[in-house]
Amino acid sequence: MTGAAAEAKPASAAPAGLRPQGLPELRQDLRLIEGARDHNGARRWLIHDPLQHRFFAIGPGAHVLLDVWQPGATIDAVIEAAWTRHSEHIDSRSVEQFIGFLRGNGLTLESARGPWRGYVEQNERRRRSFASRMLHTYLFFKVPLIRPERFLDATIWFVRPLGSWWFAILTILTGAMGLYLVSREWEAFTTTFADVFSFEGAALLALSLPVVKLLHELGHAYTARYFGCRVPVIGVAFILGFPLLYADVTDVWRLKSRRQRMWVDSAGILVDLAVAAIATFLWAFLPPGPAKSLAFSLATAGWLLSLAMNLNPFMKFDGYHIAADMFGVDNMQSRALNVARWRMRELLFGLGLPPPEPLSPRANGLMALYGAATAVYRVILFTGIALAVYHFFFKVAGVILFLVEIGYFIVAPAWRELKEWYAMRKAIARSPRAALTVALALGLIALMVIPWSSRVAVPAVLESGGLAQIYPVVPAEVTAVHVKTGDVVRLGAPLLSLAAPALDRELALTELKTELVRLRQSRRASDITDRDEAVVLDSEYASLIEKRDGLLKQKRELEVTAPFAGVVVELAGQLHAGRWINLKEPLAVISADAAPVVRGYIDAAAIWRVAAGSPARFIPNDILLPAITAEVTSIAQAGATAIDQVELVAEYGGKLATRLDQRRNPVPVTAQYSLRAAVKDSPPVVLPRRTVSGTLIVEGAPESLLAGLWRQTLKVLVRESGV
Repeated sequence: MTGAAAEAKPASAAPAGLRPQGLPELRQDLRLIEGARDHNGARRWLIHDPLQHRFFAIGPGAHVLLDVWQPGATIDAVIEAAWTRHSEHIDSRSVEQFIGFLRGNGLTLESARGPWRGYVEQNERRRRSFASRMLHTYLFFKVPLIRPERFLDATIWFVRPLGSWWFAILTILTGAMGLYLVSREWEAFTTTFADVFSFEGAALLALSLPVVKLLHELGHAYTARYFGCRVPVIGVAFILGFPLLYADVTDVWRLKSRRQRMWVDSAGILVDLAVAAIATFLWAFLPPGPAKSLAFSLATAGWLLSLAMNLNPFMKFDGYHIAADMFGVDNMQSRALNVARWRMRELLFGLGLPPPEPLSPRANGLMALYGAATAVYRVILFTGIALAVYHFFFKVAGVILFLVEIGYFIVAPAWRELKEWYAMRKAIARSPRAALTVALALGLIALMVIPWSSRVAVPAVLESGGLAQIYPVVPAEVTAVHVKTGDVVRLGAPLLSLAAPALDRELALTELKTELVRLRQSRRASDITDRDEAVVLDSEYASLIEKRDGLLKQKRELEVTAPFAGVVVELAGQLHAGRWINLKEPLAVISADAAPVVRGYIDAAAIWRVAAGSPARFIPNDILLPAITAEVTSIAQAGATAIDQVELVAEYGGKLATRLDQRRNPVPVTAQYSLRAAVKDSPPVVLPRRTVSGTLIVEGAPESLLAGLWRQTLKVLVRESGV
């Protein structure tokens, strides 16, 4: 169901213009229809414009004006007639606003400037430049496809049983049974979900979504026809370039019963749920293959469309219309946004203005809360869409479309609100609340501009200054373990003996190739081929000798020895003869009798604020350990290619965001520079364990929050520009 077409239009304030001298004549094709009662139970009426196929909701006052309307009569005359016939007091401003509303929406035979000139001027104003037309076309446009009423009338007898209670109960039971059976095969179901990312799965899902969406719109269309409403068109609406089917069921505004309108609103969701329930049930019984994958795709599409998209009350989809009809509040979103803006202005400036419409305090608060939630949701949604569009298109188009969406959906509404504040500047200047608001705003600006803090937080670990982690040079088998944890070892003392059969085979093969090349070199005098390839043979021989020496060095390193005198503080778990080890697992950790040091990683955005000699303080994550005074001794000149302290990685409880490279090493997402600091505390710090993770607070150059934000923005712009 199309949200834009199904939204009733309330009477609004007149545009700026000349005060009319007499009442204009209304178009003869307009129809006045009694609509559903509002949330307070008051009667409402609808003006139906068949030419534009639009409905305009009006209240009791506007209805009284239409009842006493006389083309050419003065405003004073119509005010007197309203009081005489209906005892309704209407002021002249309300009459002028209503006349402006009628003329602004083309409901009169002539405009404010004459029989035809005004409409020509309106048409000229509506004509946009090519760029403006392209912009609005990109944001939203519709393509009508079919006029479905003859088809709907011819087939409604077939789908009528699908709206019966027995079918609803059968569908609920089928869906419940399907969910139960899926829960019994949850692993298989999740495996099927992984298949969606395959080519076949993606193709099936791409085919399922239009089918489910078509059934969804047919659900709206059949239900509307069942209640006697017109469905003039079914087509495709493109929202930000994304196609969505729609059924024009604007005619449901004729229905006086909100219950009937809610049935039309929810028909599409009910169809989605029925498709999902049946497909989920069939998935449990179908054998593996295309049919089972298709059932999974239909079930997934049905559940996702219903629960994730259509039930969302913050966008003008089915959930929004259901909520509006349930609470009897037409134009709920725009009215709620108006109430939220009024509430915000009163909170900030205390102007004492009346609310946009008379509501109970409870309804007023709920509308303001819904309006604020809608505004926040829009900011998050449109920012996310803008980022997605930016990354989807090539850089130039991505940047342009990103700026278009941010400007149109976020900056423009904010600018319009600021213009409203400017228009009320005199009243704001007289308000005591405004002075408090301005003071708070200036305080926030000062907090953003003034460089209050000079501290730089660096994720770091405290460790022994003579700490060494020993890794195997090649995947190998442990043949002997010569030490245990806590042993004191001297320089060069044997720690472990390893064997690498693959290395032995590679060494033997290299020596054989070396000998063959040497033999070919020795017979160059008698073999013309070897003589012609003398240069190649010499190069190959040198390469093989170099490779052999490297393999011999690796073989010697299979006898693992202590790199310095110290204590064995850690051995690999379950280290014993016969165990195979890989390159990523440290064999042992040796600690020398040296002062502890602090090692960490500082973000590139803050590196300019810190230098060697900057005072610092290490705060352990363990609250039972004391803080330690330190001093920065060195900062790396190049960014780290990998984080070698796993305690600092976010995946293991640290603060550094990383991703895994092809070798499964944690690579920082943003540029990080290795930093080292010496411990200054006396007496020397005694570590309770091998390393202690924490945060190094460094005293650096002060920087304001605004300057940091600007620096980060420039960094992103430079990075994305490819410079």
